[in-house]
Amino acid sequence: MKISKTLDRPTNWQDFESLCKKLWGEIWNCPETVKNGRNGQKQKGVDVYDIPSHEQQYYGIQCKGKDLYTHKQFTEKEINKEIEEAKCFVPPLKKLYLTTTAVRNAKISEIVRLKNIEHIENNLFEVHLFSWEDIVELICENRNTYDYYVNSNSFIVSNSARITFSNYDTVFTSNPKFKQRVNFYTNKASIHRNFKNSATYKMLEKQRKLIDRFSPRGFNSVEYNHSFDSFKIKIHNAGSQPIENYKLIVKFEDDITEISDTKIVKGSLLAVIPVFGTNETFIDTENKTVKIIPKNKILVSDDSYESDEIFFKPKYEQSKATIYWKLLSKSLNLKGTLIINIEPNLEKEYEYFSIEDNSEERIETGVIEDFISNRQDEEE
Repeated sequence: MKISKTLDRPTNWQDFESLCKKLWGEIWNCPETVKNGRNGQKQKGVDVYDIPSHEQQYYGIQCKGKDLYTHKQFTEKEINKEIEEAKCFVPPLKKLYLTTTAVRNAKISEIVRLKNIEHIENNLFEVHLFSWEDIVELICENRNTYDYYVNSNSFIVSNSARITFSNYDTVFTSNPKFKQRVNFYTNKASIHRNFKNSATYKMLEKQRKLIDRFSPRGFNSVEYNHSFDSFKIKIHNAGSQPIENYKLIVKFEDDITEISDTKIVKGSLLAVIPVFGTNETFIDTENKTVKIIPKNKILVSDDSYESDEIFFKPKYEQSKATIYWKLLSKSLNLKGTLIINIEPNLEKEYEYFSIEDNSEERIETGVIEDFISNRQDEEE
């Protein structure tokens, strides 16, 4: 029989404790497995206990509801506290199971393993950790507990989504390129003479333009605006239920001056004309709004969808741009923000011009312009 290895967590810590009692009662073949005391009483580090079949000493379970309840992990401080309290359990335990609804954590697992070795060397009870993934595997291996849990409806049914950039982060650093012309006017021709003003350079430049004009590349050259950067948006179903008939609306604010579906600014007809209606990301350049409408209308639990590439051009200034998003679906309506840290790079182009009059010497700095080249990828 094939059983799903993904189960929802119990709705509260009391139901989690009941689940552990049922599960280990089946594993230990002990229908007499019981909870330790009642709410408010000191339980000496043990919530559930019994003597497993073919054993002669008690095993204890400490249940810790985490993750969806408190959004926290098991901590080393908690582990040490529960272990110390379990040493007072009467009669002495043979094994202590630390069970939690939190996900697996390598650091916490290491702490428990080391504590287990320490206890074995000192003739104390063994210590073992069971995270939620471990518990799900055990539930799926024990049919009675599986049927009990699935039919009890005591688990969380949630609708949730996480919106991030494609790197699963909500913050993205952008390094768009801009350029600025700087002209030097000086009479010190022997030092600052610009090769571009020489007859040799002018002749070679004229020949280059003729070659470009009559070569295939001259007719079909493409220019890229490297003041544009780009990103993709990822929609992740973080709940237990499918997200149906969903779309994402993204709005850019004033820190972003333009948005587009490409950074190509000049080229052949086929290279320049964008293809509309064939993708799933629709860009409104006038209102600086993007609509992402996937053709597959259902996003199942723990699955992700990634948008097409979205190009944007920020202002030339170091800033923090906020992107506002809204997720709409059949059963879910969420809002949030993503952050783009703008850290622009400026490349200066220097030119020298010879003049006769010393009084006319000067430096003229041009305005900040878009960095455009015929290379798709510009090295920093």
